[in-house]
Amino acid sequence: MRGIIPPVVTLLDELGQIDIEKNKTAIDKLISHGVHGVVLLGSSGEFPHFSLEEKQRYLKEIIPYIDNRITVLVGTGGTVMEETIELSKLVQELGADGVLVVNPYYWNMSDEQMYTYFYEVAGSLSIDLYLYNIPQLTGQEIPVEVVKQLAESVQNIRGIKETVASMTRIRTVIDEVAKKVNNFHVYSAFDEHLLDAQLYGASGSINGSSVFLPEVSLNLYEAIQKEDFSEVKKHQILICKLMEIYSLHPSFYLTMKLAVHERWFVNQPIGYRKPFINSEAYLSDTIKSIISEYVRNEN
Repeated sequence: MRGIIPPVVTLLDELGQIDIEKNKTAIDKLISHGVHGVVLLGSSGEFPHFSLEEKQRYLKEIIPYIDNRITVLVGTGGTVMEETIELSKLVQELGADGVLVVNPYYWNMSDEQMYTYFYEVAGSLSIDLYLYNIPQLTGQEIPVEVVKQLAESVQNIRGIKETVASMTRIRTVIDEVAKKVNNFHVYSAFDEHLLDAQLYGASGSINGSSVFLPEVSLNLYEAIQKEDFSEVKKHQILICKLMEIYSLHPSFYLTMKLAVHERWFVNQPIGYRKPFINSEAYLSDTIKSIISEYVRNEN
């Protein structure tokens, strides 16, 4: 699995309930722009805010709707291993390509415990499992040695998403795991890491701005593949400037949700799960300005 894979936001109605039709429309927009896949119910998709039953209802509508038009990964991780396995089995039954599984958060785990968790979840499935390393939110990094042991011993553990600030970590995982284990893939997450990670051997990028401005990441990715470095420079500058959007609010997914509405659903109501509501008008105005600027620059 290679390319630009947006971690889509989960769009809600005014009552804070999942709006299936609006989510379908947003995914159609991304597919029409040429993204290589999507992640459902990742961090940007607010997975901690939904019950198991809500996730199941959403996936039963969205995965069949996508209908194999693009690659589909689903975030199924959480703090209850049995629920992670149950949701992952549903994802498999519905025909998705794989699951993206975060390590359990709140309590830290030993290396042995973390290995066992991923080993058992992967062992319950026939589809691919991708590890999700996001230590700033889980409170604990997935150690490189654990990643290596899992990649070597579990056939359907096929990669890792690295949501980390350090390129050193991404480089180390590529060197110690991806270059030594066949068909193990590393995906960068921070938008500004797309270029460096691709040049060093990453398989793709699962980054936030691709949810609302997919053309920025796609254009950079294609320029890298073509080794057109004048275009690479142009799009890398754009994507680095775009990182300002993540500093606008402590809950970065909220700014992403606003950006999706400013891009695809102008003047339509935005739904939130309390207490994560937007009462700050400046946010919408700032994001609207950013979206307008980048659409102009990319077209």
